[in-house]
Amino acid sequence: MCGFCSSNFTYALNNVDGNMSLEPELVKISFWDNTKELLLRLRIIVYSIIISTLVVMLVPISLDFSNISAANPYYQTITSFTIRNIQERFLPAEAELLPLTFLAPLEVFVFVALILGIIISTPVISYEIYKFLNPALYKHERNMALQFVASFVGLFAGGFIFGYFYVVPLSIRMIFIFSDILNLPPTYAFSEFFSLVGFALLTCGLLFTLPTFLVLFVKAGILKTKSLTGNRKYLYGGLVIIIALVDPDPGLVTEALVFLPLVILTEISILIAKRIERTRKESEDLTDA
Repeated sequence: MCGFCSSNFTYALNNVDGNMSLEPELVKISFWDNTKELLLRLRIIVYSIIISTLVVMLVPISLDFSNISAANPYYQTITSFTIRNIQERFLPAEAELLPLTFLAPLEVFVFVALILGIIISTPVISYEIYKFLNPALYKHERNMALQFVASFVGLFAGGFIFGYFYVVPLSIRMIFIFSDILNLPPTYAFSEFFSLVGFALLTCGLLFTLPTFLVLFVKAGILKTKSLTGNRKYLYGGLVIIIALVDPDPGLVTEALVFLPLVILTEISILIAKRIERTRKESEDLTDA
């Protein structure tokens, strides 16, 4: 059962004569209907990210405009404040950032604003993902959007904070250690530094949302817990590869730092998914009896 199939079965949980029973409900979804639904959800997500990005690019961090004048018509926005915070937080005092291209400052400003726009839009993104898979869920599970959105946003925030306080500082420290070992000057490209930090934080947040998708896919019938438990080595091997690709740290410290909590969260999600499957099977057995 999934939203991508030409037709699928869902089940309505109805109260018949005071007893709970599962009744099959056929939902026919054509490929074209799936495509239109997907495009609709993607369009809403894109609009949300664009609006959020414009807000952080234009909204001032303070309503005090006393320092603005004809000679200095600029004010600090949420994006410019974030750029300054990232430099102060992650860049060592002896390091120097150089805008190697003419448009580098503008590129960084837009890139950081886009990352902030994606972060702000995470509730909308998770809700639209849930609504797209909604037809493949049991009827009584279709009203659990708030639970999925809260789990997605909470795990994304947890991963982002984890990356902000531990992963990114440790990665940058390790990079500077290797630079010292090779006797390289602490001079780096302005745009590359912010790309490294931005992608690392965003990836940490997204990786931590993996358990919500595992549970949702099991609910939708796209995945089975038996296949997850039987292919753990491939699942965790894939996670290690993804972490290694996005982590700039040439060592293994930050990889292990990210991998361990992901394993714990994934195992918890598998236990939750098994409980969902067990509850469904018991309900179906009662209906057959």
